[in-house]
Amino acid sequence: MRKLWRELRLLLALTAAFTLACRPVHGLVALNDGHDRIYVAGALSVSGDSNVYANSDERSDVLYSTSVTADYTRRAGWIGVNASVAVSSAEFAELKEENYTNPSYSLEFTKQSGRTTGSLILNAARESRADAAVNLRSTSWNYGTGLNVKYPIVGMYTLSAQLGYNARDYVDKTVFANLETYSASADLLRMLGSERDLMLGYRYRFNDTSFNTSTTDHSFTVGLNGRLIRGLTGALRAGYQVRTFAGAAAGEDAFSSWTASGSVSYAISKKMSLSAQISKDLSITATDSSVDVTSASISARYAYSSRWSLSASGGWGYSRFLGDRGRVVVTLGPPLVLGPQRDDSFLSWNAGLGYSLNEHINFSAGYSWFKNWSALSYADFVRTSWSASVSSRW
Repeated sequence: MRKLWRELRLLLALTAAFTLACRPVHGLVALNDGHDRIYVAGALSVSGDSNVYANSDERSDVLYSTSVTADYTRRAGWIGVNASVAVSSAEFAELKEENYTNPSYSLEFTKQSGRTTGSLILNAARESRADAAVNLRSTSWNYGTGLNVKYPIVGMYTLSAQLGYNARDYVDKTVFANLETYSASADLLRMLGSERDLMLGYRYRFNDTSFNTSTTDHSFTVGLNGRLIRGLTGALRAGYQVRTFAGAAAGEDAFSSWTASGSVSYAISKKMSLSAQISKDLSITATDSSVDVTSASISARYAYSSRWSLSASGGWGYSRFLGDRGRVVVTLGPPLVLGPQRDDSFLSWNAGLGYSLNEHINFSAGYSWFKNWSALSYADFVRTSWSASVSSRW
């Protein structure tokens, strides 16, 4: 307890020093007549986690976290540039083996003028997290590349196409399966008036794992983008999806189901707004199990004044596990937490409070609750957390 108090006092002292150091001096760097800009941001936070590993053991701890981010933007000529470098770290009060320092990098080239528009995105990040799908903490390097192109064909029709590559490389390769994903998709958009588009889409996705297994997905969707109804804007799509399996383990050769995705927002007033998301898609867990995941969430934000703001959200989800393709049995400790005979569902909510001291310094506090129900007792758990942080951007 004394050790926790010493670390908490150290965090408070750093916070005070950080706040005093952020005097009202413009810290933004502008070059080349303002076409090139550099922003720097930092944050300090303390948080409590009642279930660090997201399982029924319910190991709790207190975390002290820091983050530093540098952003670069260029707006000159046809091609715009966005680049970012960040480092986040966390120290656990008791579970020292879970301490981490995670860098991340991103680079984006954009073209917003001319007949053909689009972007090329490259990113890499180290991630440490508690994974509710496998009920363990994992650390991985995540890499991604994406090319998005939009081209007006003729009249009311526009073609949008995407190519993507993503890889997740786990530090612990004895338990977790590295995953590579290749995707390609195309959407035909037809204007319906001046405020919305009708979308017809197809997506191909190939997943390859280090357990010598692979899956191939085909999905066909239809949807709307833009102003859906009066006051409600966003994008919604739904359709049909098929996944075929190839690999070492026996089981179903194919799985098919409906699929959907979407996000919408509604401005109740100048101070309050609502947003909602829905998703139904197939995914692959860290232990190479295919999962049919359905989730929905709703969030609200209220700006009480120019300084104070409130936020709240709630979510629901259901996961149907389709089986572990690479290995029939993997023992992570009693009871077994893998296998096709598993169905999970969850409920969650969180609330947050924000205060802006000025345009550079922000304080925030939050609380979240997450409950997971599972056919496996080891994966049946409650997780709560609280946090308090101070951040600054220049």
